[in-house]
Amino acid sequence: MSQITVKRTNQRQPRLAHECAVGELFGRAPIYDAIFSCISPHTLVRIGRCCRAAYAATKDFSHRAYNIHRHLSRYLSEPLNFRSLQARTGTLIAGSNALQFLDRTFYPKSDMDLYVHPGHVREVLDYLVEREGYRFKPDSTQPQDYREIVSDEWDGTRIRDESPEDDELLLYYQIRGVESVLTIEKRGPDGLLKIQIIACETSPFDAIINFHSTCVMNFIAFDAAYSLYPVATFEKRDTLSVWRARPLHDLTVVIKYGERGFAWISTLPAGTSPQNSAFYPFTDRTVGDRYTWKLPLDTRGVALRPQMNPSSIFQCDPVIYNGWALERVQHGMGTVYKAIKSSVFRYNYTTTNYKLNFKLWLFAIEQGFLSRILLQNNLLDKESWPWFDTEIASSWETFKDDFLSFIRRDST
Repeated sequence: MSQITVKRTNQRQPRLAHECAVGELFGRAPIYDAIFSCISPHTLVRIGRCCRAAYAATKDFSHRAYNIHRHLSRYLSEPLNFRSLQARTGTLIAGSNALQFLDRTFYPKSDMDLYVHPGHVREVLDYLVEREGYRFKPDSTQPQDYREIVSDEWDGTRIRDESPEDDELLLYYQIRGVESVLTIEKRGPDGLLKIQIIACETSPFDAIINFHSTCVMNFIAFDAAYSLYPVATFEKRDTLSVWRARPLHDLTVVIKYGERGFAWISTLPAGTSPQNSAFYPFTDRTVGDRYTWKLPLDTRGVALRPQMNPSSIFQCDPVIYNGWALERVQHGMGTVYKAIKSSVFRYNYTTTNYKLNFKLWLFAIEQGFLSRILLQNNLLDKESWPWFDTEIASSWETFKDDFLSFIRRDST
């Protein structure tokens, strides 16, 4: 009787992804679009780690879902030119507009808030009025012409006085960081469009980090979008109050964001640690750290900032050189940091790193003294005043791992 030899193997023959049900799922955009549109950003990332087909599908979906030009096109006819303006001026899109972009949602009747550095407000306003067709809508205290409010002459050589609040850690939050708010409007295909230009006293980041609560601490720069509290905001749908800008009986914002699906938390319970909270309290933070969600944007075609002088400033957005901490303040939580302000730097910054702040303070004193001597002796004019923001960047790297916090925390 003949025998049939059967070849046995312990290895299962691999199957191509498109031959299985999962491959079929992740190979059809209409199907995975319907699924991905209902999940959080973190879950989307985790799904992308399942297999190569899932990774390709999540990348394709993200490319379309986080299309910054499509997002901006509701307000702007030339999104690419506007992003070049952002690159030149460091202007940040923040508030509910940035939240909508990262959350892949839409709030009817919402506007767009632009946070602008000192010295750039006129440039941003002129662009939006002249290129985008917006018209200035003054409030009851403002003149009809915004040029009477915002001058096109900004003297960055003036000594930047420190207020009493800047002389110590910013532990007592008030309505701060905003010099003025200017509203512009135009009629769009779907109704009235409104943009608010927030002229910042110190910097856009200083204003943003003092928002009423954490769910709106998100912003869009020319090259990336950022969320400072992504797990709490997009996974847990919680927002922690750091709100002392308005009386506690004013519940307008609480109600508005409650209707948008966020649970409002007034403070953190005693015993909360950085390890068990999505708000990462009692931790020295920096923009772009491991707790930040950074979403890089396509910068093809964006005109970067021109070099202004040999010392000049960097071409990335200055927002990445800012730090803060969320600490217990009286009976609530507040943002804490030191401001880095000097006329030797084009922009202002924040930090909780004592060593970094001290190094830059010494540099600003020495360089500022030299520049003013040259200015007073007509060896330097204001138009060629040198900026040394590159010193911020190099010192930031030097002291990134050599950190000594200003903040005294109970080690027990």
